[in-house]
Amino acid sequence: MGTAGHVDHGKTALIRMLTGIDCDTHKEEKERGITINLGFAHLELDDDFSIGIVDVPGHKDFVKTMVAGAYGIDFVLLVIAADSGIMPQTKEHFNILKMLGIRHGLVALNKCDLVDDETAELARLEIMEFLEGSPLEHAPVVPVSSITGQGIDLLKEEIKQIAASIPEKKLSSVFRMYIDRIFNIRGIGIVVTGSVLGGKINVGRELYLMPGNFDALKIKNIERHGQPVDSVMSGDRAAINLSGLKYEDFQRGMLLADKPLKEISMIDALIEFFPGIQRIEIWSQMIFHTGTFSSVARIHLLNKDELSGGDSAIAQIHLEKPAILLNNDRFILRNSSSDLTIGGGQIIDNHPLHHKRRTEKLRFSLEKLTNAITDYENQAALILLEIEKANKPVTPLQIAETLGKQLHEIEKTIQGENFPAHHYFFENKLFLASETYVNHLKNKIFLALKDWHEQNPLKETGPEAKELAGKVKLQQGFELFVLQKTLEEMIAAKDLKKTGSAFSLKDHKVKLDRKMHEQITWLEEIIHSANIQRTSLNEIEASAKLNEIRRGQLIMYLQYLTANGKIYFNGEEAIHASVVDGIRNKLLNKLVETPRGINEKEFRMLVDGTKRAIQALINIFTQEGIIEKQTFYLYITDKGREYLTNK
Repeated sequence: MGTAGHVDHGKTALIRMLTGIDCDTHKEEKERGITINLGFAHLELDDDFSIGIVDVPGHKDFVKTMVAGAYGIDFVLLVIAADSGIMPQTKEHFNILKMLGIRHGLVALNKCDLVDDETAELARLEIMEFLEGSPLEHAPVVPVSSITGQGIDLLKEEIKQIAASIPEKKLSSVFRMYIDRIFNIRGIGIVVTGSVLGGKINVGRELYLMPGNFDALKIKNIERHGQPVDSVMSGDRAAINLSGLKYEDFQRGMLLADKPLKEISMIDALIEFFPGIQRIEIWSQMIFHTGTFSSVARIHLLNKDELSGGDSAIAQIHLEKPAILLNNDRFILRNSSSDLTIGGGQIIDNHPLHHKRRTEKLRFSLEKLTNAITDYENQAALILLEIEKANKPVTPLQIAETLGKQLHEIEKTIQGENFPAHHYFFENKLFLASETYVNHLKNKIFLALKDWHEQNPLKETGPEAKELAGKVKLQQGFELFVLQKTLEEMIAAKDLKKTGSAFSLKDHKVKLDRKMHEQITWLEEIIHSANIQRTSLNEIEASAKLNEIRRGQLIMYLQYLTANGKIYFNGEEAIHASVVDGIRNKLLNKLVETPRGINEKEFRMLVDGTKRAIQALINIFTQEGIIEKQTFYLYITDKGREYLTNK
C-alpha cells in the first residue's frame, strides 16, 4: 500500500497510528514537520496479511520522490484532511496514480477530530464527486483521526478487505527492483531496499546492478517487512543484503535484475496528458520519470501533429540518460522545469527503430501494436507482433523474456487452435516465424533463382538447397532447415519445381538465341570430328577464343550438351555421344563372342583408340553397368546383354 495526498494532511501521522512506525526518520523532516524522503512501514493484520507501506511526501517540491514511491504499489491510501478538503497535490497525486495504473484503493478522511459532523459529511461528498468516473469511484471513505484514534480499527478492516480483493500479480520472467534506499551496515555490508516490480529471487542467487557494466552481485540475505525470508517476489517490499556492491557504484535511478538487460535511450510509447494541460506540437522537451529513474526526454509525436490536455498520442521518446525499461512499463512526464506534472504513459516498444519519417504505414503499425499492448486479454496479438518484430524465427522462451511473461503463459497461447505463425521443430525446440518473414524469404529465394537462371540460361535445373542457402545468406544448421521447409512450401504451392535435389522456377525453360545456337553447333562439331580422340578442355578453349566464346560460356555449353545427351564431359575432357554409342555396340558384341573377356590392350586395338581414351570409355561403360572389370579383363554383364537384345 502507498499513501498519497496533499502536504500536511496527516499521511505520516496516520501510518504511525496504524503501525506504530514513524516514517519520518530524518532530522530535517522532524524540524520541518513534513515528509521529504520515502518512508516505509508494515502493517500486520493477521496471519494472512502482512502489508508493506510506502509513505510518500505530499509537498509539491517532492513529486519526483512521490512518483518513485508510488511506482509498483498495489493499492493506495488516499489521505484527505476533513478541514481542508481536496487540494492541489491531492489532484496531482491522484492523476499520477491513475497514470501509473493503480486501480485499487481507499480514502482516509483524516483530522475528523477538528471538524463537526456536517463539515465531515460535506468533505465526504466532495471526495465522492472527485472520485466519480475514476478507478476509485466506489472506494470506501473512512472518517479517521490520527490523533484520537477515531476510525482506525475500521480503516484496518477496510485495508484488509481491499488487500484480499486484489488479484495476485502474475510472475514475469525477469526479476526487477528499483533501489530506493542503500545502507552500509557495519558487520553486514551493503543493504538495498525497494519494491519488487516483477519476477522472483532467492537467497544465494545473483543480481546485476544496471545501467552500467558491473559484476554479478551475490544475495547474502533477504528481509520482507523486517523478517528474514528465503525469497521475495512481485509485489513485495524487500531489503536485500548484497555481496560485491560498492556504495560508490550506486546512483539514484538504478535497479537490480536477475540477468543483464539491454540499456536503452529510445522508446515508443502511448502518452496521455492530464486535463487542462496546454497543447504541445510534434517535438517537445520534458522530464521522464519511472520508478526512481528520471531523465530529460525529447518527445516526438508520431500519429498526431499536436497533443492537448485530456488527449493521448503515440510518441517516440528520446532519453538523455540510458535506462532499463521493458514493454508495458508506465511513466510520468513533467515539464522541462519540473514544476508541473503534465501526464504520463505506457511503453509499447522498448527497442524501436528510429522513426525519422512519420509515414501512414508507421502510424498503422504503431496503432496496431498499441492496441495489442493495452488490451490485456489479447495476448495472442501481442505475441504475434513480437514475432513480427523479431524478423526471424524465435523460441517461446525468447518471446517470454522479451515480453516479461512466464514461459507457460506464452506456450499456452501459441498452442491454441489455429495460432497464425509458422512453426518449426528443430533439435527438439519449437521456433516461430511471422508470415512477413516467410514471405520475405520466399521473395529472396525467387530472386536468387531468377538470377541463377540468368547466369546459367542453358541449365534445365537450378542450384541445390545448400548452394541456394549461400545465395540468400543463410547459414547451415537451423537456417538451412528453415530454407528447406520454405522450399517444400513453394514446391507444394507450385511456385517452384524440383528435379532430383535441384530447384528451379516453375516457368524456367532453356532459351537459345541465334548466336548461342551457332556457337553450340560449332562446339558439338569440333567434339564430333575428334572421333575417339577425347578433346581436352584446354584444347577446345584455344579454338573457342577464335569464336569469341569465353571460358565461362564454353563450360556452360559443354554442360548443356552433356545434359542433352550430345556429349560425355567429365569436367576435363569431352567425347561425342555418337562415337560412344558406336564403340559401346562394338565392345558388347565382341564380349558376347569372347566369353573369356578381353583385356584393355585388345579393347584399344578393337577401336583404334589411345590409352587415355580407352580408360575414359571403360569408366563410362562401367558406370552404366553394362560391363565389369576384373583385374585387366572386361566382361559383359546381364545389363549389357539386355542392352544388345533391345537394340
